[in-house]
Amino acid sequence: MNNVFPSRKEILQDLTRVNNISYQNKLVNEIKEIDTSKIVENDGNFKPRTSIIEKQKVYFWVRLYLSDEITVSPNDTISITYVPTGETLETTFICYSKRGLDRDNQDEIVNYSSEDDKKVLCLMVDSERIDKNSSDIPFIRSLFKISRYYDYQLLRRTDLTFKLKGDIINYYDCDF
Repeated sequence: MNNVFPSRKEILQDLTRVNNISYQNKLVNEIKEIDTSKIVENDGNFKPRTSIIEKQKVYFWVRLYLSDEITVSPNDTISITYVPTGETLETTFICYSKRGLDRDNQDEIVNYSSEDDKKVLCLMVDSERIDKNSSDIPFIRSLFKISRYYDYQLLRRTDLTFKLKGDIINYYDCDF
């Protein structure tokens, strides 16, 4: 077989035969021959050059487990209100949870079904609203497990209400 390009082994053999030195020694000698006096360091800008083209969004998710199915459409606004202080946070309904998301011992999904579970609502809220712009909701922001304000809280279900178009949603659990 006649190759146009020599193999790496052939190149190394040719280098050692011609120069009578190893390939690594040849590289070291070439590096030593670089004239560092010609390199200008004080005029160079060594800061990384980056530009943010588009700011990325990160969302926190809330799962709301309903007692009865309700009529809700994607992008509907559902407000969370902490009754004792009057704090209110608006979230957006995105989708229903899926049925049959059973997990085995290694947290792998088994028996997946694409059918919606209309008693579990998936709500989202912008993480910046919780982590950066939340001085008006000090208690509600402490419920989100992945926020920097998270704190273990004990509350009655009647103290935390979810409203869709002014109507209170009857739920039995929520997961932040």
